Amino acid sequence: MRRFSRTRVLVSALMLLSAGAAFGSGFSIFEQGAKATAMGGAFAATADDPSAIFYNVAGIAQQRHTSFYAGGTLINFANEFNGDPNDAFASGQKGFYKRHTFIPPNAYAIMPIGSNFTFGVGVMTPFGLRTNWEDPWAGRFASRDANIKVVSVEPAIAWQSASGTIAVGGGIEYRRARVVLARNAGLINPFLGGHISDVASTYLSSDWENGTGWNVGVLFKPGTWRLGASYRAPMTIDFKGDLTVTQIPTGTPLDALAAAGLPPSQGVSTSIPFPATFNAGIATTAIPNWDFEFDVTHTTWSRFERLTVVGDAAGTTLIDRPQNWEDTMSFRLGANHMVNANWDVRLGAVYDENPQPVEAVSPLLPDSDRMGVTFGVGYRHGNWFVDATEFVLHFKKRGTQGASEDINGTYKTDANLISLNLGYRF
Repeated sequence: MRRFSRTRVLVSALMLLSAGAAFGSGFSIFEQGAKATAMGGAFAATADDPSAIFYNVAGIAQQRHTSFYAGGTLINFANEFNGDPNDAFASGQKGFYKRHTFIPPNAYAIMPIGSNFTFGVGVMTPFGLRTNWEDPWAGRFASRDANIKVVSVEPAIAWQSASGTIAVGGGIEYRRARVVLARNAGLINPFLGGHISDVASTYLSSDWENGTGWNVGVLFKPGTWRLGASYRAPMTIDFKGDLTVTQIPTGTPLDALAAAGLPPSQGVSTSIPFPATFNAGIATTAIPNWDFEFDVTHTTWSRFERLTVVGDAAGTTLIDRPQNWEDTMSFRLGANHMVNANWDVRLGAVYDENPQPVEAVSPLLPDSDRMGVTFGVGYRHGNWFVDATEFVLHFKKRGTQGASEDINGTYKTDANLISLNLGYRF
């Protein structure tokens, strides 16, 4: 029997707040500059445009011109759900994402100070998520629409040695985040032949909340080799929001039972741990007109051990549920070929692990390991430069193996990302 309770009405909504992380592990967004994206995100040891504020802040020290760099990534993705044939509720059910195009923006400005320092400011969207399912959708009792928005502002400063061989840098990140979720609640309706009736619509909208963190980086360039590493510290944000519960009349006597069981609309709160990220890369220019780089990224999603939610109406803990996410590794390979004084061609590949145990896979975030390939170009003319990238990303098919509390089945996801950045050097 599929029933709702006060806890189940809230739990899926507030699980979204736990991630605060779409296309890196969990729901981080690693595409914060078109050149770096074209190299598969392998940029920690290159870091030679203003997006270094995100990838390795030490890299801005080697850039000796005041520069601006701004753009975004157009993200289109498709997800298909096929119900588990061994699950009476899910068997024969299908689901698809609504078609949306998302454009997480980024913008950077850097300015040299003296002969060794560079100051910069970056605006980034390091996390985000949108899973919006088409109607009719059997998983609507878990999620109909989920939307996480995150924006970060980071002032940064970096120093390099007189020889340019060593550079170090650091920044302070101010992060704001908000989440919106819509889902339904259902009951088996004996007055309609035992079918499940939608008896309530729930809508959660958090306030814009904020937190502060930091990041550091180092860059070492001996000869034709470059070594880079960066660390972005973990962060915890306290969220507050409002849960609105609206009854959906069925026109049957079930309405009275549903009204008695629905929780009241109320405020809710929870604290969310964002992960730390460590990124290390090695690059070489040993082959003339070619740059090659290989990066490894470690993300501490294991900080997300439990989800605890407090409701204002009850004044007590509504949810205390284990999540048990795991740390992840991603592996990135990139190449940049300088064709002539005006044009570069770039290639990249990425393999990215996901942090979710099978029991956490749901319509809210059907995550899986993913593999991607990239192709991009760069064009320079005078003080202007433009970078453009095509990124095709395939997610491994992921099944719930009967372990889901919401709906059991298999998810298949693919994404296409187009990044574009425009820059100007004085």
